[in-house]
Amino acid sequence: MKPNIFMSYSRREVGFVDQLTSRLEKAGFRVWLDYRSLIPGSPWKTQIDKGLDESEVILLVVSKESMASKYVELEWRRVIREDKRIILAIFEAVDIPKELEQFEWVDFRGNFNKGVEELCAQLEQPIQEEHPVPKAGFKVPAVVWLAFALSIVTMAYSAVGFWALFVPWFLIPLPYRILKRNFNFNEVQTALLILPVVLYLSADAAYSDEKYDFMYYAAFSSLAFVIPLFFVLRSAGMQRWGKPEATMPRFANPYKPENPNPRPVSFFIDHAIQDRLIAEEMAQTFEKYGHPRVADITAAETVFVLLSAFKSDTDADPEKQVVFPVLVQTVDPAPKLSKIQWIDFRSGVRNLDAMAQLMPEPSKLLAALGIRPLGNQLVLPTIIMVMRYFILLLGIFSAGAVLNYLLDFLDTDNVFWLTGGILVGFVASLAAIIGLAVFMIRHLAARKGWFANFWSFTLGLVALGVLIFSQYILDGIIFDSLDAIGQEAGTSPAILYPLYVYLIGSAIMAAFFAFRNKDVRSWFPARVKKN
Repeated sequence: MKPNIFMSYSRREVGFVDQLTSRLEKAGFRVWLDYRSLIPGSPWKTQIDKGLDESEVILLVVSKESMASKYVELEWRRVIREDKRIILAIFEAVDIPKELEQFEWVDFRGNFNKGVEELCAQLEQPIQEEHPVPKAGFKVPAVVWLAFALSIVTMAYSAVGFWALFVPWFLIPLPYRILKRNFNFNEVQTALLILPVVLYLSADAAYSDEKYDFMYYAAFSSLAFVIPLFFVLRSAGMQRWGKPEATMPRFANPYKPENPNPRPVSFFIDHAIQDRLIAEEMAQTFEKYGHPRVADITAAETVFVLLSAFKSDTDADPEKQVVFPVLVQTVDPAPKLSKIQWIDFRSGVRNLDAMAQLMPEPSKLLAALGIRPLGNQLVLPTIIMVMRYFILLLGIFSAGAVLNYLLDFLDTDNVFWLTGGILVGFVASLAAIIGLAVFMIRHLAARKGWFANFWSFTLGLVALGVLIFSQYILDGIIFDSLDAIGQEAGTSPAILYPLYVYLIGSAIMAAFFAFRNKDVRSWFPARVKKN
């Protein structure tokens, strides 16, 4: 009979642990992994203790972070006292406590598939190790070196398009970040997609044939490195390598229940007024499956507490009721809720039908609703993340375009336009764009502030469009002035970039609104009526 396995690890190696767990489960082993096995509504410490009690083998993932973790140390010291079997999965070669040197080990620093095969063999048949546990030696999988090499070339391309700011900010340090495993996956992917566009726009703005030819060639040749790097970063090998912020957000272990008639469970949804739309959507789905909604929180069998910037505590008693903390956005819950496993809806409200079917069986809830730990990534619904990037890029492209504009024309004899306050107008409009973009991004992510309202946010987008168009008007005034004194005139392509981004981005945003309208309505807080 195959032994039950308890996975002891640091969350910094979650990508590796997630894939290793999946491979072990496919091989027929039962693995206890916290974010797949914990039961929402129950204290997580008690469940971890139970997971250790019911496991015959503890698979200890060795890394710098895990060896420094006091929680991991508590787990392996307890296992040693109980004389249970420990196998070390070497993710990084580091100094380990002497107490661990006697145990079996498998080296995963090189070939992952070979390591899995060796581990499965050892689980079936224990071995006596002939060599000591590796404590030093920098081994890196081949796919990481490939990503590193591609990122070096991409870094050089991004330096050419320095005026875009966002692109070089994330791509220039990328080679170093890849080796450190801590690049921001979402930002890097966005920067990679934008890079060829930035280079093409740079060619369009060139004021000499030589510069045009160079930038045009750079724009198209960059695709030979950008596209492979984009997919290499998404590969299984890189997803194992990266820390949580360097991996793709995804469900930990999607499970689809088939129970259209679950046992009725009375419920109460404890929420702030601002989260009313999310609460109503949940209640309608639960009632559809026959669960009665009660008006008294103390009378409910199950209480769902929506945790957001507007609410972090509840009057429900976790000692007497089943209490499910539900994260709507990143927030620190009250002490009595912080020890209870939560349900993560920060990426958007999803799978409510599965949630309704599994209310009588909370042990399966995380299998249907859980997402892999995301480290310090900013977690937002997809449409809200798109809106955030759209505004961010507007501000960055506006700043970069003005910078490129100034550099191009300061390099010529056309200095007339620097007089008459026109330069002041450019600076003022740019300051207004950046200031407005900063406030809109902050309010959007925090769900608080003047722009944390759909119509106010829409008005902000319109204001950004007006400000960006005003730069185009100023550009026309400059060249009219030059033409009036007989100097060469024409429209600078650089100043059109933000306008292009605004028009194209607005069309994309409108398409997203059509398909993700529910996520947008749920994210913006419901209005609180004033007495």
